[in-house]
Amino acid sequence: MKRIITLSLIMCSILLTACNDKSSIGVIGGADGPTKIVVGENAGKIKGQFGEQLEKKEIRMFNVDGDLYYDSGLISENTPRCGTMDGELKKAVKENEIPLKSGEANFEIEGYQNATSTTKEVNIGGQWLIFKKYDLYDRTIDNFKYCYYIKGHLNNAAIDSEMIVLSDYTDVTFNDIHDSLLSSQYPAESAKGAIHFNYFSKDKWGITLYAEDVTPKGMTLKIEQFGGNASGTLQYGAAYTLETTVNDAWISVKTVNKEPLVWNAVAYMVKMNDVTEININWEYGYGELKPGYYRLKKEFDDFRAPGDYDTETYEVYFTIE
Repeated sequence: MKRIITLSLIMCSILLTACNDKSSIGVIGGADGPTKIVVGENAGKIKGQFGEQLEKKEIRMFNVDGDLYYDSGLISENTPRCGTMDGELKKAVKENEIPLKSGEANFEIEGYQNATSTTKEVNIGGQWLIFKKYDLYDRTIDNFKYCYYIKGHLNNAAIDSEMIVLSDYTDVTFNDIHDSLLSSQYPAESAKGAIHFNYFSKDKWGITLYAEDVTPKGMTLKIEQFGGNASGTLQYGAAYTLETTVNDAWISVKTVNKEPLVWNAVAYMVKMNDVTEININWEYGYGELKPGYYRLKKEFDDFRAPGDYDTETYEVYFTIE
């Protein structure tokens, strides 16, 4: 049986040197959020060989059933709402520490309300703020103690990098994780200790694609939407294309009958601040894929009215061995 490996190309959007509004976008991992996150004191700028740390702050977090949720900085528009909490919380650790037990937080808060499969909401200062689930990628939090929001700039990168970082030491810096930033390996194992991080996506619509459970016949495509600045309703259809690399160039995967595939004209809504899962079976159109490096491309629309919409193409990468 062939062994299937999915790849997360973390830096595909960070190391782009230029793009226009209609260019293809390759985005893996993370969540979109504003640059203003008032959660602690600025730790100052730190320069290093591979980049410069621009900002470091404590990040508000709480734990529910072993899952961590962090302050995204986004304000919920879900109104009106009841005043009943779905769960209680209490401050049990310092502001820069990870709440390791369910019901614990690292800030003063009474409780939370459930929102989506990946978010919960809490009332802070009269506003309901969205807290997003931190993705541990099947790791445990036992070896980590501290949590921070860190913003930095890699040398020669087109845009800044923003991330939520878990660490086993308090003086973790942007440059401590440069190896994982450049090689897409995480959690990172630095000379000082263990580090884990989630990216803040820079995508304008807050869309992130993941390839999971990949086989030669298909995959589960996860569409995560969080934040962003869509002007209408985010939608997608049934269509997609597959490409592979030959001599370092991307070419279309041939269909079974050597003809373009025909798709039903349907439109599906993207779940906002949530994750949508699609089961994709390409065997009928492309057959079983041979070992190699692939990408799936899929179009999304920001739909405002008939004839009034914008379209972007997103990509997700995977390898079959």
